[in-house]
Amino acid sequence: MGLRKTASLIIYRFRERGLEVFMTRQSDEWGLPGGDVDLESGQEMIELEPNADQESAVAVEGDWHEIPSLKQMLFEESGELAERLKDMEQGAFVSIKEALKHRLSAGQVEFLRELRDVITDRNSVRDL
Repeated sequence: MGLRKTASLIIYRFRERGLEVFMTRQSDEWGLPGGDVDLESGQEMIELEPNADQESAVAVEGDWHEIPSLKQMLFEESGELAERLKDMEQGAFVSIKEALKHRLSAGQVEFLRELRDVITDRNSVRDL
C-alpha cells in the first residue's frame, strides 16, 4: 500500500529549448495536472516545497511515451479520473519560459520556479 497525497504533478523533460513542463488545457485555461499522487510509485520524484497557499507539488521526469504510466499516478474516483485523463490528452510540453507566461496561479508559478532552480542545481553539480 503506497503513501498518497494530493499534489500538483509536474512532468518535465529536457529538449533543445531546455527545460519543458507538461501542461493541461481545461476550457481556455492552461495549468498543471493534479490529483492524488503515490509517493511510493518507484518513479524518482522531486518533492517541492509547499507554496504560500500550502499546496503541494511533486515533479517527475517523463516524456510522451511515459505519459500513460504517469497518468496512473493520478488516482481519484473513476468519473473524475476519466475527466482528468481527457484533460491530459489535450496537454502539451512547453518550455519553462513559455509556461511561466501563462495565467497560472501564484502557487503554480512558485512550483515551476522552484523546479527550475532544483534542476539547475542538480545539473550544475553533475558537471563538477
